[in-house]
Amino acid sequence: MGDLPDFDTLLAMHRDNPEALEKLRRRLTRNILQSAPDSARQRLEGLQFRIDMELRRASNPTARCLRLSDMMHDSFARLNHCLHHPLDEVNARQGRPKADILNMDSRRRQRVKSSKPH
Repeated sequence: MGDLPDFDTLLAMHRDNPEALEKLRRRLTRNILQSAPDSARQRLEGLQFRIDMELRRASNPTARCLRLSDMMHDSFARLNHCLHHPLDEVNARQGRPKADILNMDSRRRQRVKSSKPH
C-alpha cells in the first residue's frame, strides 16, 4: 500500500478534489483485487461490487459510512452466529429439497427423432 498518501493529503483531497480521492480509492481497490490469490478473487470482487452498490445508493458521506458499517455489522453477526451455532448451516443445507439431474443428451435425441419427417 505504498501508494497511499498521508492523512493530511487524503483530507485535502476530500475537501478540494473528491473526484481524485474516489479515483484513488478505485485504483487502490483494483490493485488489491488483482493481487489477491485466484482462490479468493471472485469472492472479493463480489464483495466489492456489493460495497460499490451500497456506496452508490447513499446520498451523502454520512449515509455511505452508515451503509458500510451496517454491512460490516451484518457480516460480523453472521460470523458470530456460525461460531456459536456451527451445525445450523449444515442442518439447513441437509433440509433443502434435492433436485433431479436430467440427462440432456437423451432429451435431445428424443427431440431430433420426433422432428424428423416420417
